[in-house]
Amino acid sequence: MESTNQNNHHNIATGIHLLTFGKWLFPLGNFILPILLWMVNSKKSDFIDRHGKQAINFQISVTLYTIVLAFIGGGVIIGSMISGGPSLWEAMDHGGDFPFWNDMGIFSTIIASGVICGTAIFALGIIDLVCTIKAAIKAHDGEMYDYPLTINFIPHHDEVEVVKEK
Repeated sequence: MESTNQNNHHNIATGIHLLTFGKWLFPLGNFILPILLWMVNSKKSDFIDRHGKQAINFQISVTLYTIVLAFIGGGVIIGSMISGGPSLWEAMDHGGDFPFWNDMGIFSTIIASGVICGTAIFALGIIDLVCTIKAAIKAHDGEMYDYPLTINFIPHHDEVEVVKEK
């Protein structure tokens, strides 16, 4: 009976990790689906509770990093466009010619910002995919997994106890 119970807990923890792929089904699916499964089952075992918190913390962290990178990239691009002044806007309005002939520095800043931030966001997506699959496998095998780059918005019980002791 104990073995069946543990297998069930491992399967639930695995499901929590895999449900983060719900973001591909609907917006915020990477939060809503795992949170629902975690909330319903978190009291059953510390194993489920810890894996649920890890998955949710990682998804919040990756989303936060993506938003910050998008704002940085977008801000640099918009700032570069604004700094081009009226001559750049006039050239863009007329359409025929390449608007950046007079100042290729603006164009290279825009391209560099897009490439750097876009590559970083793409890398975060790959890290998310690989780490989520790795966490699901570890959960299925009954092992703990700590995601990299994770900000612990929801602390674990052992972290709360360490803070209380200090």
